[in-house]
Amino acid sequence: MKKTKLLTLCGVLAIGASLLGSTQVYAYENGQNDPHAATNTLEVKKTDSATISAEGTFEPFDPTKLPDPAKPTPKKDHKAWVDVKIPSKVLFSQTDVSEGIISPNYEIQNLSAKGVKVSINDFTDGDNANKFEGRLDLNLNSDGKKVALRSTDKQKVPSFPTEIGTITSQNGKIQFTLAGSVKKGFDFTKETVKANYKLVLKFEVQ
Repeated sequence: MKKTKLLTLCGVLAIGASLLGSTQVYAYENGQNDPHAATNTLEVKKTDSATISAEGTFEPFDPTKLPDPAKPTPKKDHKAWVDVKIPSKVLFSQTDVSEGIISPNYEIQNLSAKGVKVSINDFTDGDNANKFEGRLDLNLNSDGKKVALRSTDKQKVPSFPTEIGTITSQNGKIQFTLAGSVKKGFDFTKETVKANYKLVLKFEVQ
């Protein structure tokens, strides 16, 4: 039985984000008068000491909510606003009977209250990638845009960072696939080979 070769891309930059639980806090501006001061006062009489209760609220910042002027908020372009959902692994393959490289469809979803620009910051080699050096044309395709990850054309060396697209709305998405081909003359009749790479993404708050 003839065996075919499969190329498999494994490993994508993972971005973690935790969502916050709700908590009740007083609304106030930094350095301004406490809006509840009129009702939160005590009259001290006929004593030479008093104790004031001091309450500090410490909580994680939630990038999925719009800025709250009553709470510390990062600068408008700070990375703390980044909250995106991405695939942890993407796959692509080619056989001796397929018309080039094929892959499933993938998506990047913005969960943040602010928009985010998504770019490819790097595409690095892993295990067995050297077996396809100079033989692989690989592109990331998204909404009609083609970003080269690997090229057999020495005049078209991929450069990074390269923008994929900008997601302007909360819960908006960018969809992408991988496409390309192994250079003609590659022998698909031997055992399966899996080549690993890492696709490094960059996020910029808009």
